[in-house]
Amino acid sequence: MKWMLRGLAVIVVLSVGYGVLANYVPRARIAAICVPAEVLGINLRLIPLNRADWGYLKLRSGKAGLDALQDLEIHGATDKIRQASVAVQDQWLEAGHVSRIGGGHLFWEVIQKKETQFNELRMPLDGKTLLQDLLPGQQIPESFWQKWRYRLPCLLPPKTSATGECVLHMADLTSDSQAEIIVDVQTIGKWEEYIKPAVGHKLAIFQSKGSGWESIARFRLCPNEQVTAGDGQIIFSDQPLDTLWINGHAVNFFDSDCMVRENTIPSPAGNLDQARTMAPLLTHIARPPFSKPLPAPLATALADRTLVLPWATEPPMRETGMKPAYQGLPPCFTSHNPKACMAMVADIDHDGSDDVVILDREVRKDVSTWRLATLLMVQQGRWTVVANHAACAEEGQKFEDLKVEFKPSTWRPIEFAGRLYLPDEASDNCNQHYPIL
Repeated sequence: MKWMLRGLAVIVVLSVGYGVLANYVPRARIAAICVPAEVLGINLRLIPLNRADWGYLKLRSGKAGLDALQDLEIHGATDKIRQASVAVQDQWLEAGHVSRIGGGHLFWEVIQKKETQFNELRMPLDGKTLLQDLLPGQQIPESFWQKWRYRLPCLLPPKTSATGECVLHMADLTSDSQAEIIVDVQTIGKWEEYIKPAVGHKLAIFQSKGSGWESIARFRLCPNEQVTAGDGQIIFSDQPLDTLWINGHAVNFFDSDCMVRENTIPSPAGNLDQARTMAPLLTHIARPPFSKPLPAPLATALADRTLVLPWATEPPMRETGMKPAYQGLPPCFTSHNPKACMAMVADIDHDGSDDVVILDREVRKDVSTWRLATLLMVQQGRWTVVANHAACAEEGQKFEDLKVEFKPSTWRPIEFAGRLYLPDEASDNCNQHYPIL
């Protein structure tokens, strides 16, 4: 009996001694022992959350501590423990850590002066409390919440202004008979970039894969003036769309880079006067073998000056330091040079009316080479310049050497305020999408 008591006393002395040593000599802490002990104390609520050694788990216990934080995120004993684990993983930084913040081409570095403290964390909200706009029979699966319950884009309280209301949708956006989950951050009111109140959406799309639910796309629907956008609802369309591919690169005329596309110089109305004399020359524009003939009504619209050009964006944007992109008629139209472009005719939106894509000659700008692609469609009964796109190009490549084709889009379109949107195709890796003239 005495030997058992002596053995127990030795264990207690060693444990206490190790605990004191580890507390004052951090290098003496053994992760294999200390990490499970810290986690156990947190889960049993023996250690208050604001007294737990989160810095040790995040920064000073190697992979064991990071794995423990991920396990607490999923299997923590309480919601508050799971929330704290996410905040620690994303926000707890050591002294001297350098963060890059900003956006676009404007970045600056911020140096962490001291290690993060618990009272400085911003705790994420619970995703299960978000509004869910689902069809009858739809339900967000529990497998989605296991990974994303505290990690959705709108769950972290902002440091400054509110981001808006978050709504969850489910829709089959990839035509695979499996619904994706769409997180819609809807903002109504004042935006920093716009002069008038606007309605806008930022979407994050999640898809179920073998390893769980993964984020497959994030993009923004260009804001619309609040007085004309109504309730700001988005529509998940069943309308198929075809995508133009040039030399293996997708050309997305329905993208959503609003900050570039909307900060543009619309083509002046005088361009219609210049382009009138191009009407009888449209039949001289080269076409690939798969293309239909150019529609006669397009020539009529050019001759009659009834073709609709892009106009200034509503709501108007504040001035920015960006170079404005080009919007308007294909340059070969205004220069009356049918040999300077190539035309492709196909019903890309499957509405029974042919659409026209015009490719101009390549342009060398700075260190990149691209060619202007212009999409013209019939909208509300009139031929309209829908979009211009700077497509990837190889310098000196002739039109007849281009590999061009239309293929069904991977995505089903999303409609907002009368405009269609598609996320970029996976292989659309051009460095520049917008022509700067």
